[in-house]
Amino acid sequence: MLRDLWILLWKDMRVARSYRFAFILQTGSLVAPLIVLVFLERSLGDVSVPSISEYGGNYVSFMLLGVVITTFSATSLNAFSRSLRSAQVTGTLEVLLFTKARLPVLIVGLSLYPFVRESLRMLVYIAGGFVVLGLAVDTVNVLPAITVFFLFLIVMLSMGLMAASFTLVFKQGDPITLLLVTGSGFLSGVVYPVDVLPFWLQRIAQALPQTHAIEAMRLSVLSNASFSDIGTQLIVLGVFAILMFPLALLGFSAAMDQARSEGSLAHF
Repeated sequence: MLRDLWILLWKDMRVARSYRFAFILQTGSLVAPLIVLVFLERSLGDVSVPSISEYGGNYVSFMLLGVVITTFSATSLNAFSRSLRSAQVTGTLEVLLFTKARLPVLIVGLSLYPFVRESLRMLVYIAGGFVVLGLAVDTVNVLPAITVFFLFLIVMLSMGLMAASFTLVFKQGDPITLLLVTGSGFLSGVVYPVDVLPFWLQRIAQALPQTHAIEAMRLSVLSNASFSDIGTQLIVLGVFAILMFPLALLGFSAAMDQARSEGSLAHF
């Protein structure tokens, strides 16, 4: 399984590198947000916001983690659909399905490169943010932060699979990605605390995994929170991961069977 995943990852890496100009632009795009962060720090760095005191009170660092997690979420949700559409358009999907690799391995492997790329991008932004903002490293509790990241990664894998199932069957239209990206942008506390929302919107926000991931990551990175401090968020993310991943695999498998029976795997 690991060998098959590595082969699929290496394939996508070589394809990305073969388009050198686009690859250089993607690599260079890592720098632009850090430049914006420098100017934000110059204009807002001395501003202390009482409502976010539990996260250190620095608004720029508060916003940085919210934006990073949300961007990772949006890209992850699109990763499967885009990889699937690319495989359909280039005619490689049917070829891959005829290989000996198992379906779950192919599903994960097709989108492994975007996930690895965005994970590295997220780490660069957070590390760059610490350098630019001059935050103390001792505010970071590494193990809880890593645990939050991997639980959230599984949740995003699951939701990405669900989104890809719509793409496989309907070719166009993906309500899951649209609703989650739009909803999390407004409700998950990306640039303002969830507490400022009306009570009924707060209840809706608690149903979004992004809300719990952002909250837990902020506490782990900015407030040295322990596992017990973010226990509620970890439990919620764990429940999401346990329930959604097998359902997503079943849904994608059913969508694949329907597309095969209709002979529409290569249609786009």
